Formats: sequence, C-alpha cells, structure tokens
Amino acid sequence: MDGAARLRHLRVLQAFLKAVRRRRTWQDTDRLLTLLGSIVDPELRLHRFAEHLRARPPAEAAWTIACLWSRLKMGEGLAQRVCLGLLDSGRLIRVLGADAVKGIYAVLKEDDEPSAVLFAPAKARRDLQDDDTAPRPTEPVGMRISLARRPIPRVVERLLFDPDVRVVRTILGNARLTETDVVKLASSRRASPEILGAVAEDDRWIARYPVKIALANNPATPLGMVLGLLPYLLNRDLRELANASSRAEVREQAATLLSSRPGA
Repeated sequence: MDGAARLRHLRVLQAFLKAVRRRRTWQDTDRLLTLLGSIVDPELRLHRFAEHLRARPPAEAAWTIACLWSRLKMGEGLAQRVCLGLLDSGRLIRVLGADAVKGIYAVLKEDDEPSAVLFAPAKARRDLQDDDTAPRPTEPVGMRISLARRPIPRVVERLLFDPDVRVVRTILGNARLTETDVVKLASSRRASPEILGAVAEDDRWIARYPVKIALANNPATPLGMVLGLLPYLLNRDLRELANASSRAEVREQAATLLSSRPGA
C-alpha cells in the first residue's frame, strides 16, 4: 500500500471515529436533558451544565451544544424548558472561562454548525451618538450600587438607565422594579449591548415573555442572545421579526423557525 492509499485510509478511519464519538455525544444529550430538567434553580442548572462540558474535549462539548440547539429549534418541550439561559456565551464564559468558550466556538465554526452564531464575537456598536446615551452620573459607582439596592421608586427610575452594568445588575434585583421598567430598559435604543446582556442574563426577568420580545426587537441586543431567544417566541412575533428585523441573521433565523413549525 503506497503513501497516498494509507493517507486515504487514515482519513476514512478518522471520519468514522469522529462519527462514532458524535453519535455517542448526541445519545448522552438525552440523559443530560433529563438531569438538567430535574434541577429547578437556573444557576445550579448552569453550573451542572458547565461541569458536563468541562469534563469533555472541546469537540464533544461543541457537539453537545449543537445537539441542544437543534432540539431547541425543533420546539422540543424539555429542551425549551431547560435551555433558556444555557446556550448563552456570556453565562458560559462566566462558568467555563473565555478560553473554553472560544474552543467550543472554533469547533462549531469549523463544522459549520448553525449554533456557532450564538458564540460569534459581538460587533462593536456604531449607531449611537454621544447625545443618545444616558447622562453620566455624578455620584461614585459604589454609591450608585448602594442606592440601587434601596426600594425607593424614584431612585429605581433614576438608576435604571445607569451606564455602569454593575449598577444595572444590582437594580435588576430591586424589589421595587416592575416588568414595565425592565421592558422599558430592554427596548431602549440608548442601552449598551453590555446592559442589555445583563438583562438577558437575569434569570428572574428573562423568563418574562415581554422582556424576551423587547430584547429580540432591540438592534443593540447582542446577536447571539437574540438568536437564542427566537425559539421561545410565538409565531406572530417570529413573523414580525422575519419581515422587519434590521438584522439579516435574525430575519433568516426567524423565517427558518417559522418554516419548521406546523401551521405557521
């Protein structure tokens, strides 16, 4: 057997072994979904998911995410209940680390997986002028964080659009904050992608449907987060995004989801 033949056989063997590993990963995902579905607390579920990914090579971790994304797009009930907030690059970077998430993204991109777009680096926002942003506060950030914890309506209203994400994360936990307030922030064109990302990563508020809609319609929301929210939207809202979103990726993904839903 000459060298070229050996190389062909080696490539065939490698492709076969990769297919076997990938099939095994997809079978493992059934058990993973059942396990994660038994965990009620979203933060504990995220950390258990991170443990599962951390114990596997980058390729198998990436295939796990690809499988979950595929099942989520098909509207599988358990996947939809479990995956909200799991397939988010910001959350996974927090529990896995940036290097691990970059490795997962590299595999997804190399395999041309649709879920790669969830982890693509965010583009810098260029549509805001200085006068579109919230006024810079005069108090030190530590004082504003302390104020954000107080259940005083006028303080909540004033700090809701604070430019520092630490203040916004604090105020999202304020007992006086209402869904109307959060929708106002999530739909604001002057909110930065980092601020909108903080809203999307808040388990209390992202579970609210109006907040999902506001984030999905805001062109400043990071693209990966918007695409991760689309499987949770009703047909009428998907149809509106498919027709009117300013981003081609969102229009295309919304149309794809619509086409896979019976009666859509």
